[in-house]
Amino acid sequence: MRGRALLPSLLLALGLAEAPEARAQATAADITQTAETPEALPPGEAREEVFYTCTACHGTAIIRRSRLSRQQWDDLMDWMTEKHGMNPLEGEQRRQIVDYLAAQFPASAAGRRRAGNPFLTD
Repeated sequence: MRGRALLPSLLLALGLAEAPEARAQATAADITQTAETPEALPPGEAREEVFYTCTACHGTAIIRRSRLSRQQWDDLMDWMTEKHGMNPLEGEQRRQIVDYLAAQFPASAAGRRRAGNPFLTD
């Protein structure tokens, strides 16, 4: 019986088991390490503006998987303002953001199947 009581201590000493505190710390570290940064987006003028403007409401994954024309990106800004209450983008800020999105995430080449954008209906 005494041998069974020593087993957890022995496993911990050998590194074959984790204490609950270690698992909790690892989980917290994993969450911290996966936090998004502007570097989740391709380099380019206005990358940080796009990151901070867009991630106020959603992650970068939706941006990175979208493939739209410049006009569609521009229309999307209006749609998000009207349907989701995004602060309107105007002037130079809007131009920079739409230019970045159109350059980095352009419409798919003709003939290639593209995933539908969940925000727009064709």
